[in-house]
Amino acid sequence: MCYIMDKVGILKSDRIDQTSLLVNQNKIEFMRQSMDKIKFMRMDLSSYLITPGYVMLDFSLHSLLPFQDFKQQIIRYIKKGCTSLLTVVDIKYEKELESNLKKRRHLMINSPIDYYMAIKLSLKSLNQSILRKCKQQQVSIVFVEINKDDRLDLTSWGWIRDAMFSNPITLIPFTSGESSPFKKNRLLQEWNRIVREHRISSVYEFLEEGTPLSKEILMKLGIYPVKGDIRVGSKLNYNLYKLEELKYHIDGKPIIQHNEISPTFTSHNGELINSNGDILFLPGKGEECFISISGRFIPLSASF
Repeated sequence: MCYIMDKVGILKSDRIDQTSLLVNQNKIEFMRQSMDKIKFMRMDLSSYLITPGYVMLDFSLHSLLPFQDFKQQIIRYIKKGCTSLLTVVDIKYEKELESNLKKRRHLMINSPIDYYMAIKLSLKSLNQSILRKCKQQQVSIVFVEINKDDRLDLTSWGWIRDAMFSNPITLIPFTSGESSPFKKNRLLQEWNRIVREHRISSVYEFLEEGTPLSKEILMKLGIYPVKGDIRVGSKLNYNLYKLEELKYHIDGKPIIQHNEISPTFTSHNGELINSNGDILFLPGKGEECFISISGRFIPLSASF
């Protein structure tokens, strides 16, 4: 079925442009400023701003979570406009990797939204062997927990880099909330110095749970442009905000404060899963997504 999402506001170059989208079989087939001469059923969206469905990070899900608790946590993400979740599995010992991932995948079978798998481990657990096992398990994102007592310079980064050669993995620094902002900043500076020196694919900032990951982060992880974009050929994963409810900068750019405003509508693969706060929870509608090329948009100086 073809229809037109007509005159919806879309953010381009720090301003809102009106754009019309031709949709066919739950994919965007065509985009342009006006489609007045095209004869299809149309939805007047001139009072809305469209954004891509958000990819959000989650550390709180665990494999023994009862279904009702799992459902409530996922609903909270959907209300924020999340259509893809990056769920992180804690790994204390290398031997736990396969079994812990299997348990989390079993939990996520009931997810109504898409999801990516990631793991979190301590700096001392980071080694060649576990990175190779990540490749076998199709995990491309590894959070490395660092703290003030860690000596980053004593890690065998050359061996780590060798294990990541032709292996789509990105390392992301993580530290507990117990550290002060000053200590966190010092840890991050040291981490960034090390990974740049050894040309290791990494994110150069701490990521926040429950907020949309930026386009730049999604690029580094290899998730963009499959997710996080409104483009021709993409699936219908989007949020709609009422323009009248948004705040604006002096230059006219809209401000979306995710802790204050929620999307009016959210679509996951063409199905409305959020309509004015009413959530359609369809267990099993989500699929596990995989990253073929991690860090595909990192600078050449940091590539292999």
